[in-house]
Amino acid sequence: MDTYHIDMRSYRNVGWVWFAVCLAIMVAALLSGLYLPAGGVGFSSLFGVYMALGAGSFDIDITGLTHKSSFGTWQIRWDEVSKVEIAEVEGTLVLHGPNKRFVLSSPSWWPDSLKQEAFAFVIGQLEARNIPPIPSRTAGYKFMKNTRVAG
Repeated sequence: MDTYHIDMRSYRNVGWVWFAVCLAIMVAALLSGLYLPAGGVGFSSLFGVYMALGAGSFDIDITGLTHKSSFGTWQIRWDEVSKVEIAEVEGTLVLHGPNKRFVLSSPSWWPDSLKQEAFAFVIGQLEARNIPPIPSRTAGYKFMKNTRVAG
């Protein structure tokens, strides 16, 4: 198989659960008259919404990688990738190109049915281009850069 569609459903579910739990705590705090903590928890609930809406899906094929979410579409071609960082703890991959950065979520969030085969495909593409992943403590905190595309 040379095309992989990775739906980030589990990551999206965690975001919605985070939102729901925060919402319940916020309501309980409001009912208890704890308005400042309620505001803090309400603000925290927005991170869950961000996770859920930003999760989207990844498409990986012989041409490159594409991420689609409620916030837009991002893409990088394999022939643009010149360096790859891998987060030391959770395994997020950051693919760097000419003034570009594409963040590929950790395989631990990928569906079990595709995880091994799709990750082996990604590593195979990097090996074919002689681009070894470099361990990084900050890869998990990076954002896409100059990879947004229309549609």
